[in-house]
Amino acid sequence: MNARESAMNMLVRINEEGVLCHKALLALDGDDLSVKDRALATRLVHGTLERQLTCDRVLEELTGKPVSRIKAKLRNLMRMTVYQILFLTQIPSSAAVNEAVNLTKKACYPFLTGFVNGVLRNLVRRVEAAGGAEAYLSDVEKKLCDAERLSFHYSMPSELSEYLTKNYPEEAEGMFAAFLAEGSFTIRLNQSRGTMEELKESLTKDGIAFTDGLLPNTLRMEHTGNLSRMEAYLGGLLSVQDESSALSGNILPLTKGMAVLDLCAAPGGKTIHIADELSVLGGGSVTARDISAGKCDRIREQAERIGLLNVSVEPGDATVFDAASGEKYDVVIADLPCSGLGVIGRKPDIKYKTKLNDIAALSKLQKSILDNAVRYVKKGGYLCYSTCTVTKEENDENRKYIEGKGLTAWDFSEKIPEGLLKRYENGSLQLFPQDGTDGFYMALFRKSE
Repeated sequence: MNARESAMNMLVRINEEGVLCHKALLALDGDDLSVKDRALATRLVHGTLERQLTCDRVLEELTGKPVSRIKAKLRNLMRMTVYQILFLTQIPSSAAVNEAVNLTKKACYPFLTGFVNGVLRNLVRRVEAAGGAEAYLSDVEKKLCDAERLSFHYSMPSELSEYLTKNYPEEAEGMFAAFLAEGSFTIRLNQSRGTMEELKESLTKDGIAFTDGLLPNTLRMEHTGNLSRMEAYLGGLLSVQDESSALSGNILPLTKGMAVLDLCAAPGGKTIHIADELSVLGGGSVTARDISAGKCDRIREQAERIGLLNVSVEPGDATVFDAASGEKYDVVIADLPCSGLGVIGRKPDIKYKTKLNDIAALSKLQKSILDNAVRYVKKGGYLCYSTCTVTKEENDENRKYIEGKGLTAWDFSEKIPEGLLKRYENGSLQLFPQDGTDGFYMALFRKSE
């Protein structure tokens, strides 16, 4: 199996079987591919998903029929090849077409090789006649109305494009562009294990390039290498965490001896972050709960890697009230299940799988969890609410809902980097991907004494 066949199979699993992109990519571990081919397969899957609606529109123009009428395996192969022709300019178009024809013959439908060859070579001719891929795409866009142009140009489903444009007229197009930009990979220093100077020295020793992050405890990696082999990782000196998530930990008013509950803890970034901070302060504990026993195991593994002894992990359904935890915690972290629209740049399949009805249902679920979260906070304690999305239903409306429970917004503006202060308002912060982070929301509250 080569890189393109592996990529085609993963796209079929994602688009036809509903497998999540990051889970489908795990199949690469079982494919006998070189490091170079693994990288190509990953780029083909991620890039095709990023640009899928654009590629589909081009295919429909070339074939004169909806892509849904093309056989499932074949349409994913053709999407992937259109992506290469239009967006991967380092791959010769002739080579991409030849590989598609060969793969049609080998793994799809041999009797359709003529159809595939004809359609794709027609695209190559049109691109060359237009003067290049960018000019060709511009010509296609000229035939579209404004709403269709946004959807086509940024490969955003029209329902989602219209929703975000209506809610964030000044931010929407910047958001769409940021979703397609090269993302950053960030790490956070575990301060109980060493200093930032020691972390930088260790990364440099391993030949890893990095730049300073937005936050004093983060770095941005220029490439990841094999993380599991890095001395800094093995020694617990770093954790992988987006800066938006790290900031939601930085804003907490932690003091020595606090008891903290991370209510929906997986994958565990905030649990580890807060436990590390409390260790530096001289004491305190974090209880991490998640409904998935398997994810609980992974949180324990991370705590053990770093050597954190103040983390207790237990399975738990956040929608069910635990009477024994009533007003028990100084700080409750409610980073809740959400639509995930803020991380489309890293998980592009989200934009195709999320419907507006899902957002309404998630907002209702979040409120049911928040009802319990508020009851776990001690008098005088704090509740931090966060999501990795940008919808008002899941963010602003839930902030108002929490305030309606009698909690008061807590000012954390002094903890926010200057470049992000424009996003802050009355105890809440809505970040967008064009800010250089995930699209992320956080709000901090205090319960009265």
